[in-house]
This record gives sequence, structure tokens and C-alpha cells, in this order.
Amino acid sequence: MRHHVIRVGVVVLMVVILLAMGCQSASSPKSGSSFPVGDERPMVGVHLLELSDGVTEEAFEEFVTGPFAECFPEPVGGLTVRVEKCDRGQDLGQYCAVWMFDSVARRDSYFPSEGPARASFDEDVASKLPDAWSRFWEMCDSVEFTDYIVMYSTPRSPGVQSLYGVHDIVLADGTTPGEFEAFVDGPFAAAWPHSIGGMGRAILVGDRGARAGEYQNVFIFTPASKRDEFFPTPTTQSDVYNRDVAPKLRGEIGEAMQRMTDRESYSDWAPVRR
Repeated sequence: MRHHVIRVGVVVLMVVILLAMGCQSASSPKSGSSFPVGDERPMVGVHLLELSDGVTEEAFEEFVTGPFAECFPEPVGGLTVRVEKCDRGQDLGQYCAVWMFDSVARRDSYFPSEGPARASFDEDVASKLPDAWSRFWEMCDSVEFTDYIVMYSTPRSPGVQSLYGVHDIVLADGTTPGEFEAFVDGPFAAAWPHSIGGMGRAILVGDRGARAGEYQNVFIFTPASKRDEFFPTPTTQSDVYNRDVAPKLRGEIGEAMQRMTDRESYSDWAPVRR
């Protein structure tokens, strides 16, 4: 785990996600937008969690919504960590810890590509957190991870809990990373400059870990209740969704996304509530 020296090769989304995604301000504008580029892009480290022996889901959720919630009322050293639970999809019932770095550079300053965390992580983050941070890693462990770079995201209001519909995607035959990333940076970003009726979008690319080099297509529902308003069940779309959102997905941009990518799986990651 990253608290002690996260086992390199063990982190995954969600989306959730995610997140400090939605930051639309930075230097180095890209293709006419103000979204960060290079090492200034936001980064999301998604860790699938396994509860320690003897720790029940009830006890874990009470801790996450109680003492652990005091760890990151705001970012500490450019980092925020949130805990999500999958309520639909492949990872149903599982938990994940989402490490939201304000930049790739910040992640790199704390965690080299190999070896233990640098002293700066303890100095800037761990030493400033309450005891609940250490207790958290006694109650669970990271069993798989991916660090994702946020290629693009619609902005969202801070302080409002979101639900992340995370779709793991791979590039379709004949589509190169360069072509797909140019599409995301250009037509896709232009088509989704902001959320529609409470549904935002983000595209992530794996930088380290289990899905390095692969992508996620993330639907950001804000507030979290919007997911059920649009999708009452995993296979049911509401009239509101079909009227306000579906036309955007089914248009030219949606067709291009379907042509360029194949979906491997999906998981909806929701805030843990008691």
C-alpha cells in the first residue's frame, strides 16, 4: 500500500473517479482549450481494495464515513484520497481507493516508477494526516492498481459527491493511440465542454499499473443521484436521459467513439454512505 510503500504493480477506477478531474485551469493550453498538458495534467490512481481478515463491510464503511472522512476535507500536499464502492457492473460490491493528484508531476515527486515512496510523501502528506490514515491501511490493502492520466474532463462543482460510470476501453483494430488522443483533444473535447443535465465526461489513459497504456471512458454523474435518474436499472434509460443526453451520445462524436474503441467492462463507483 502506498502508506507504507505501495507494492509496485498493485493499483486500478473508478471512477471514479475521480475526482479532481474537471480542473479546467492551468498553464500550457492545448488545442485552444485551457485543460492542462504534459506533467501538469491531473492524475488519478485507482486501487482495488481487499478487506483485512476480521474486518466486516459494516465496520469498514462506518470507519470510511467516520474517522477516515477527516483525513482529506481538502487536499493535502496536492493529494486527496476518496473511497468508493461499486454498486453496478464487473466489480459489484468491491471497494476502491481513488488517489487524486493535482498533477502527474506531483505523483512523480512522491512515487518513482520503481522502488519505495520518497521521503517527500511522508513530509508533505502522511505526517500531516490524522491517525485514521494508518488505521485505514490496517483495515484493507491494495490488491491491484492503475495510475491514470486525465486526458480531458468536463469541469464540475467542488464539494458535490459524484458517481462515476467507468468503462474500460481498448482501441479498436486500426486505431492508433495518436489518432484516438487527437480525437479526444479535438472533436470530443469540443462536443463536451461542460456536463449535460448533470452528466459529465472524462477520458483517462493508464500510465502505470495493471492497465498501463489502455483507456477509460468515464461518465460523471453529479450529484450521484443523477445516475439513477438517467438509468433506473443497468438496462433501463429514462425519458429524461433519452431527451437531454442520448442525442449527444448518438451523434457523430458518439459514433466515432464506438468506431475507435471497444468496451471491455464497466463498473459504477459510488460514494460510500451509511
